Amino acid sequence: MNFKTIAFMLVLSSLSGTTMAEEWLYKEKQENLKSTPGCETKETAIAQAQSPYRVRKYAQMICQYDGYGWTLAEIKDPGTPVCDECEGDNKGKYSCYLSNVKVECKTIKRGF
Repeated sequence: MNFKTIAFMLVLSSLSGTTMAEEWLYKEKQENLKSTPGCETKETAIAQAQSPYRVRKYAQMICQYDGYGWTLAEIKDPGTPVCDECEGDNKGKYSCYLSNVKVECKTIKRGF
């Protein structure tokens, strides 16, 4: 191979690498998070529903429901706790969830 062919191949291989993300698309969504598993005292159920790990995990799922590539940008409003009383043997105990959680989702703008 001559020098021009090798140089041309080097230029092409350097351009075929990963591309930089320059533009993001954002959108806001508002939904309720899943209720806590089991039945606990009201204070414990509210604390479980508001735990930072749980809020972030389910807020991420809200964004992922939109399809491939959507991810959580930030949590705008963590919502308000709503508790439902359990029935049967767990009478007087509660299962809580966060209502009207507002999140901002982002994805890389597709195209050239």
